[in-house]
Amino acid sequence: MSAILDRLEEWRDYQPGEWVARCPAHDDGKPSLWINLKTSGMVGLACRAGCRFEDIVAGMDLTPRHLFNVDAEGLVAVAEARPEPVSPFLTASLRVWLDSLPAGAADAGDAVAYTQKRFGLTAVEQDRLGLRWWPGPQPCPEWVPTSFVRYPRLVVPMADFVGVARGAQGRDLSGRCPGRWISLGNPEGFEWQRFGVFPGPDPGAPWVVAEGLSDPLAIVADGYNAVGVRGAALLNNDPATLDALASALVGRDVRVCGDNDRAGREFTRTIVAALHQREVQARQLTLPAGFKDYAVWRETR
Repeated sequence: MSAILDRLEEWRDYQPGEWVARCPAHDDGKPSLWINLKTSGMVGLACRAGCRFEDIVAGMDLTPRHLFNVDAEGLVAVAEARPEPVSPFLTASLRVWLDSLPAGAADAGDAVAYTQKRFGLTAVEQDRLGLRWWPGPQPCPEWVPTSFVRYPRLVVPMADFVGVARGAQGRDLSGRCPGRWISLGNPEGFEWQRFGVFPGPDPGAPWVVAEGLSDPLAIVADGYNAVGVRGAALLNNDPATLDALASALVGRDVRVCGDNDRAGREFTRTIVAALHQREVQARQLTLPAGFKDYAVWRETR
């Protein structure tokens, strides 16, 4: 597996058994290629910009046969079947862990200051969204990966539409971690939610669906409601997530705002089309030229 990963630029851990890297099939500004290793030894590849599988493999100077019977070399592999959503026990365990982490200016000053400067969220808004701080190496649940544990992080719960946290990501605050955002590892047989809901101060304001978690935080700071989607490369094969988004967003004023690059435009196209198919009248929110994403656009305004 290491020989396959070494053919890719800027590859890094995403979660156990999964990696992201720059796609070799297009001029990739930031990692858009998702890679996973199945327990059968098969390697999966998907580009969130929509590149063809054949072009990705050719760009790695491989053929499809190189992606079968791959030696895991001790790495974690993911199950063939789609795992179940996290159980009530895991959801409760996540809540207990989140509640144990520092929050607020008195106990998590670095994270609060960073979030206010980077995304424009006041301390009050951060508290309302349940943001936490991971100070660095210490005992933690087994589903918190080593790559997450090693560095101090802003911890962002990923709640569903009724406010129950069913996942989380951590944003590196040290500047030393190769992966700025790290997800929780999926417990065996289960999967954390692939999206997070971030209500703004006005429930009647528009809802904006965006990539990752940086943009949603900046969107909330601007007074809107936001949904952040992780694993964007998987959306075409993830009707369950698309169904969940559509059922909650139907009848609302919905915009979709991907990053300002090829992959982001493909993300926007995919989400808008999928919501339209599910009778949600979403519209595209286009960023001004020269700004790579909503968070950067907001920070420079």
